[in-house]
Amino acid sequence: MLGSVERSLQGNQELRWSILCMSCIAMTGVYFSFDIPAALHQQLKDYMSTATANSGSSFSVKFNLLYSVYSIPNIILPFFGGAIVDSLGAHMAVLLFSMFTLMGQILFAIGASRKSWTIMLIGRIVYGFGGESISVATSTLNNTWFQGKELALSFGVTLAVSRLGSVANNWLSPLVANEHGTDVAIWLGVGMNCLSVLMAAGICWLTVRVDSREGSGAEEQERIENHMLTEALLSSDDLELENEIHRDDEQVDQQEQEETRYGEDVLSQDGDYSGGHGECDLSEVSTVVTNNNSRQILDEVVLSTGSLPSSSLSCLSHISTFGSMFWLISLSCIVVYGSVLPFNNIASGILLERNYFTTPPKQCHLRYEGQCSQGDLVKVFNDVIDYDGNECDLGINEQPVLPTSIHIQGGADISSDWDNDSYSFDNLTENDVDCGDPFWKKSCTADFCLAQKRATEKSGRVMSIPYLLSAILSPFCGHIVDKIGKRAIIAALASIILICVHLSLALMDSSPVIPLVGQGFAYVCYAAVIWPSVPLTVKEESIGTAFGAIVAIQNIGLALFPLVIAAIYTASDEKYIPNVEYFFVLCAILGTGVGVILNVIDGKTGRTLNKVHRQNE
Repeated sequence: MLGSVERSLQGNQELRWSILCMSCIAMTGVYFSFDIPAALHQQLKDYMSTATANSGSSFSVKFNLLYSVYSIPNIILPFFGGAIVDSLGAHMAVLLFSMFTLMGQILFAIGASRKSWTIMLIGRIVYGFGGESISVATSTLNNTWFQGKELALSFGVTLAVSRLGSVANNWLSPLVANEHGTDVAIWLGVGMNCLSVLMAAGICWLTVRVDSREGSGAEEQERIENHMLTEALLSSDDLELENEIHRDDEQVDQQEQEETRYGEDVLSQDGDYSGGHGECDLSEVSTVVTNNNSRQILDEVVLSTGSLPSSSLSCLSHISTFGSMFWLISLSCIVVYGSVLPFNNIASGILLERNYFTTPPKQCHLRYEGQCSQGDLVKVFNDVIDYDGNECDLGINEQPVLPTSIHIQGGADISSDWDNDSYSFDNLTENDVDCGDPFWKKSCTADFCLAQKRATEKSGRVMSIPYLLSAILSPFCGHIVDKIGKRAIIAALASIILICVHLSLALMDSSPVIPLVGQGFAYVCYAAVIWPSVPLTVKEESIGTAFGAIVAIQNIGLALFPLVIAAIYTASDEKYIPNVEYFFVLCAILGTGVGVILNVIDGKTGRTLNKVHRQNE
């Protein structure tokens, strides 16, 4: 395949850009659907309220499980993903993994339509089988089509466009959910995954077309050469023909012997893992890492191209030889990403609670507390007053006041559009209000649902800031790191920025925009330095195993941390501020401590991480 691609590049420079374009679109769909739960945090909370109540556990636990179960397969898959790509070919692997994400999203959407947490969780597990591994395949695809020319650019473009999928999701999904229903927004993700599969199929078609065209060309060339040889033989006399045939037979025999010896050499190099340096040879798969430094290794997902050889399992014994710097980097990945990625999962909920949908003052209540606040059922204007009977002026980001109780029984007042036949709540709270139900949205609490709609859409836009910065700055940050080094120093500084970010979110009530800009900047800088540091801490023949190990370790943290966050949230009377933010501060503090130790050890061992590594090193 690679030889065909190299020949094709000589004759068609535009084909590889078509491959890159389709690869980017495929990854955009994958990122879009992966982040749908985060963008629909409040909508899922309302929509799944009945299912959550019947499940015996809190919404926070169920919601965070959507991310924990996704990470579970990826504790194991990094040790097999590269082998699967090598076995099937990158183009077929992209198609396979995109189909896994499509099947997972379909199950997730079916579960949402049936309001079944169990089916939704199964869908996220299936999604996990393809969601990370497709990054391995697309990165290998880039390495195949752009090897030796514009490789760093191809990785930077893939990462940037892929992250725009997350941004688009944060903007579009709340809007679609508010206008057409939460289940419709989730099915929109199925459409995006269908687009990913379509692009993957296009990649396969182009690749097969290249192979078949190159194969036809080779056959035609061989036919012409045989025809010329036949004419030459026919023009000679019988003796010369006999001698020519005899010489040809000798050449064929010699060629067959050489091919036999070559095949034995190949088998001895690739098939014998009994010992020696050849038991874990990553000279080919490590090309991306060692020859192009950090510009293409910009994000935990793209970098988990963790290209492992087909002998991945035989290389696991190398883990015991990894030094302290590798394990410090692994620990740093767990705690620093623990303050970034799990935060992104619940960012919408945090922003609603902290900034855009805050609890109204306790002294404010409806004049008629047992009646609907606004909508078709309101017969008399039900304004908001304080204990003294004066008008209570609520802020633009404060929740409208809800009735204290509601009792609407079956009868003439029941609308056919409502989800239920009766609504009876002795102590009504915001958790009881499902703004996807026309009863609440149009008939009883229209003001509350309208304010929630605006707040969720605004929080979706604001929570996109880190991903938007990642899409814009990643290629530039990687390029700067290549020029200046200072990897361990930048990793420690990124952790310090994250401490400031989460402390400000926990203790201040100012706009979240500046903290989220800091989060995005720290996220980009950290990803640009931590992944290129891995090859610098292990032997070259162990690079693939090292990436597999560190990605698996990272996913252990990403599986556990959401459950820890759910426990903290539940213990804090279902409030994110400040205790959940304190957890993120703790993770960032640990990351800073690990970063300091990493710099000390690096200074004592030749400044491997902090010095500049040239292309020929």
